[in-house]
Amino acid sequence: MLQHFRPFLFVWGGANDFGIIGTDESVTYQKTLARPVRMAGQTLHAGVPVSCTISPAPVGHGLVFRRLDALPEVSDVQVSHENIVIAPLCSRIANEGGTSVSTLEHLMAAFRVFGVTNALITLDGPEVPILDGSSQPWVSALQQATIVEQTMAAPVIRLTQTISVSHEDSHALLTPLEPGEELGTFSAHIDFDAPSIGTQSYTGTPDLEEFERELASSRSFVLAQHLPELQSKGLIRGGSLANAVVFDTHGVRNPEGLRFDNEPVRHKILDAIGDMYLSGVSILAHYHGTKAGHSLHAALLRCLFADNTAWHWQDEEASTKVVAFRASQR
Repeated sequence: MLQHFRPFLFVWGGANDFGIIGTDESVTYQKTLARPVRMAGQTLHAGVPVSCTISPAPVGHGLVFRRLDALPEVSDVQVSHENIVIAPLCSRIANEGGTSVSTLEHLMAAFRVFGVTNALITLDGPEVPILDGSSQPWVSALQQATIVEQTMAAPVIRLTQTISVSHEDSHALLTPLEPGEELGTFSAHIDFDAPSIGTQSYTGTPDLEEFERELASSRSFVLAQHLPELQSKGLIRGGSLANAVVFDTHGVRNPEGLRFDNEPVRHKILDAIGDMYLSGVSILAHYHGTKAGHSLHAALLRCLFADNTAWHWQDEEASTKVVAFRASQR
């Protein structure tokens, strides 16, 4: 059974150490945590206990996962489109040394809506803990840690043309914002043979207040008839009713029921917000997904960054400095 741990917090410097400014509302500034926070629990796929500590990081550091169970010289995995790996039923990033981090989409969604751009995330296992299968525990942890602005503009890109990928009847695309729009939307459509899910559609945004109210608590889900096959492939070994919604022919197996009538499609949007932030930058665009999942999202980001005419930096000078800094740290 999944165990939940209250995060512990301890002071790491003060707000002035990060140079909080926020004087120009037209600029999106880089952000980090004011103090570290720790979460622990079980991994979804490997089914092993893991501890995760999120610590403050300086300007230009980016989001870096550090595997404490890996050799030091290959332990760090930077969140970047270059490190995205196509994997079944989860998001995954890996460095050139072969060290990977999986199932990070729920944490990445929380980072995205809070605007966290710099943090060191240490893990003693192969995956981020699944916790209750949603982003809500991460949202609560980041609120307790307190998010602070830093002294440089955040790397943000704006889409200039539509990018789309498809596989059979699954589709994912990014479309440019209309003039005057500053916050993109995430729209998802799903269609399952299981009558307990059926056809669902929903649209949300990466706005923090809306995310916490409408999306953060939506949980991962699975059809009961798929469980034997998935487990035979070594997947979801740590899955349980404590961290996922299980649907069968009679409805929902979880005794507490659903958190939303359309919880599955809301969770699809939560996953999409997290997956799109695997690029390490905020993407100003509208996302549309039809029966889309993590693998298709990875392919979508690969297509986006393979075409440098499809986007531009929101702040060219600041973003160039960030890219140069990260390259110098490799």
